[in-house]
Amino acid sequence: MAGMTDEELKTLCKTSIRITSTTYDSMIEGLIGAAKDDISASCDVEFDSEDKNECQAVVLYVKGMFPYAPDEKSWDLYQKRLNVIGTRKIQ
Repeated sequence: MAGMTDEELKTLCKTSIRITSTTYDSMIEGLIGAAKDDISASCDVEFDSEDKNECQAVVLYVKGMFPYAPDEKSWDLYQKRLNVIGTRKIQ
């Protein structure tokens, strides 16, 4: 399976928060970068774009942290997903 590109990940995030315009692209790209950094720091390994769980975690992070419509449920799910990702990487 080929990894998800940054553009594909951005499109997935935009779909998740129901945005079609490019107005918020730079903000979303920043959140994607922050999510990747958070996953890498929390799991002590590099973000893996081929891992579906990690890509889904990025979407949950963006959805949970998007400033104009933050979603607490998505943020909670991101935290739980992060624990699973960390446990898998340790094994």
